[in-house]
Amino acid sequence: MKIKLSPFAEQDFDIAIKWYNKKQDKLGYELSNEVADIFERIKINPLQFPKEYRKMRKAVIKRFPYNIFFVVSDDIAYILGIFNTSRNPKIMQHRYRNNR
Repeated sequence: MKIKLSPFAEQDFDIAIKWYNKKQDKLGYELSNEVADIFERIKINPLQFPKEYRKMRKAVIKRFPYNIFFVVSDDIAYILGIFNTSRNPKIMQHRYRNNR
């Protein structure tokens, strides 16, 4: 299974890493490592993560207040967002509807 990030997910990830690195030196890189671990789990078995909305699944990042939202198509896990839990979840539903 391959991982592909949407432009929104890339932007989410970049903003989060920069924000955490400003808060504490290298903390953003720790977030990056947590995300990489989740990506590996998605590659191995994407169906282990629950459906959040229709076919969109959600992986929870334990150490940071972020979720990874993705859909699976053929052999690709398409990451729609790396999303802070304080944000409106309807934004992810909108991304899902616009990326089908």
